[in-house]
Amino acid sequence: MSVTEQTPEVRATGILHFTISVRDHEASARFYADVLGCEIERISNHFAFMKAGGDFFVLYKNPDHVDPNGPTGTRFHHAFIVEPQVFDQAVANMEARGYVNLLPDTKKHTSFPGRHFYFHDLDGNGIEITDVTV
Repeated sequence: MSVTEQTPEVRATGILHFTISVRDHEASARFYADVLGCEIERISNHFAFMKAGGDFFVLYKNPDHVDPNGPTGTRFHHAFIVEPQVFDQAVANMEARGYVNLLPDTKKHTSFPGRHFYFHDLDGNGIEITDVTV
């Protein structure tokens, strides 16, 4: 029996949250709130608990944080959904803040439908905004 034919030990039904490593969780919480419109749920000594729509993520204050991508990399990233009708304005806002799409149209996105804009947070973590139209 192959791995794909086996019955899973656990059948996950969703994701409660994921954790992003950052150097300063408080500054990063402000970044995600100001730039992406995420809500700060609460901040502890080492964690910032964040909400994006109905989904959650955690920013972990990691003194040993390592930039996972390099200056222009996008391979390791976290994708945030925006409504299709506000995608163009969201991109214009990002560009007005000085962000450049790290995956320009010359490199067509082939994994998911919709439009995509990639940039980095304060610690070099890859961030994607997408309207994921199907």
